[in-house]
Amino acid sequence: MAAAALAYWPGLSGPYLLDDFGSIAALGDYGGVVDWESFKLFVFGGHAGPTGRPVALATFLIDANNWPTDSLPFKRTNLIIHLLTGMMLGVLITQILRCLEIPEGDARWIALVSTAVWILHPFLVSTTLYIVQRMAQLPALFMFAGLDLYLRGRMQLAANQTKAYLTMTAAIGVFTLLAMLSKENGILLPVLVGVVELTVVASQRHRLPPLNRYWAGLFIVFPTVVIVLYLGRLVVFGNFFEVFPTRDFSIYERVLTQGRILVEYLQHWYLPKLYTTGVFQDHFIKSTGWFSPLTTALSWLFHVGIITLAFARRRQLPLVSLAILFFYASHLLESTVVSLELYFEHRNYVAAAFLFLPLVEYLYRKVSFRSFGIASLVALLLVGSFLNYSANVWSSLPSMIESSALKAPTSARAQSQYAKLLFYFGRHDEAIGVIDRAIENIPADDPLLLINRLYFLCSTGVLEASEFDKVAKTLVKLPFDSRALKAYQTFVQDVLTGSCSQISGEQLESMFLQMLDTP
Repeated sequence: MAAAALAYWPGLSGPYLLDDFGSIAALGDYGGVVDWESFKLFVFGGHAGPTGRPVALATFLIDANNWPTDSLPFKRTNLIIHLLTGMMLGVLITQILRCLEIPEGDARWIALVSTAVWILHPFLVSTTLYIVQRMAQLPALFMFAGLDLYLRGRMQLAANQTKAYLTMTAAIGVFTLLAMLSKENGILLPVLVGVVELTVVASQRHRLPPLNRYWAGLFIVFPTVVIVLYLGRLVVFGNFFEVFPTRDFSIYERVLTQGRILVEYLQHWYLPKLYTTGVFQDHFIKSTGWFSPLTTALSWLFHVGIITLAFARRRQLPLVSLAILFFYASHLLESTVVSLELYFEHRNYVAAAFLFLPLVEYLYRKVSFRSFGIASLVALLLVGSFLNYSANVWSSLPSMIESSALKAPTSARAQSQYAKLLFYFGRHDEAIGVIDRAIENIPADDPLLLINRLYFLCSTGVLEASEFDKVAKTLVKLPFDSRALKAYQTFVQDVLTGSCSQISGEQLESMFLQMLDTP
């Protein structure tokens, strides 16, 4: 934890980003959160999801009660929550290893190294240092706590049934509620409890009594069925093959694409990078069919294969099966048929919890303690140094944007942000060059790039009417994209203040009226 705090420290000076403004800026909507009325309006007035996420919003009051305010306290609290979540994960892993009757001393070493990899892994930087992703951190904290308490009750079942069932009921009931009110994927806690039952507990059936079928039906099976039916309803009644704004993919295409995305998540976890594209993920090309691209079918064959292996060998290889099934169960809501954006790193915050556990346990059994210690130290130094590098990238907005743009040349968001950064620093020719290269590299017309290019030309006084008319003919045919609204607004203001005299308000009005004619 101390090593993680030091590695993360440079990133605490980083800026607010994107969705931070949508959630945290509401602190100032009512003159600050200064009394019970303003507290209720802020905490219970959230719009980030169906529940409003009041628990997560309430924790923002730890750091400030008005807006604007410094970002550092929010990031510092995120880091503390990350460390506490890692600590809870370590307790949970120790409890799992005890359940498997691994000797206490061995269990502590295995748990320590497995947890350390998770705490220090650079792939979780964007969850910890992106303030609004506290909404992803808190469910993890509550879910790990719920799983730990559940296992403690489960181990007492033979000795004291009443106490055991009260403990298990509280574990699922209380912590599912807290996790859900932080973010909706907290509803998956009963499913994850089911994964632990199918793997870790199932391997110990020779000594652990079975659950009461009525209790298991109510607290594990019923919530799982509800989730499956909800997801199935989206398939049957959600126009599975239709593309609706503000997305540029259908649910069918989203599901196909998730096969490739899940493989990339695993690749990032087992082969960590110095830094990633972070919050800019729009460059990931969607799958349009099982063989478009071919890696779609190959990815899904891989997933079906290892899930089948996990079920088939769940009693013989409980830790391997736990890691596999826990990963996929954690992705049930955000990586299937719910029409969210295709790719986000924070979706792995819970899912990756046990991915290194079977490897660490296997290494501990197969090599000497000295070799285990050296290998663990080398691995932790590697991920820790990568983490520190990533945290330095996240320490300022210019470094984040530039790194993301270099990493993702086909991300319209990253390239437009980088071009705007260069433009605001007075490097106008370089900014237009970045936009032109992005337009050339990205196969589809993107309104964000096109309208920002018009803005740059307008602001420097070189936008010709013929150039505007040419771009406008392209823009009016494109589907609605809410991400471009701010760019349109900025360009309109520039035109109306006279920055480019060859473009009139009437020309802008004509363009927008033609847009309204495009379905």
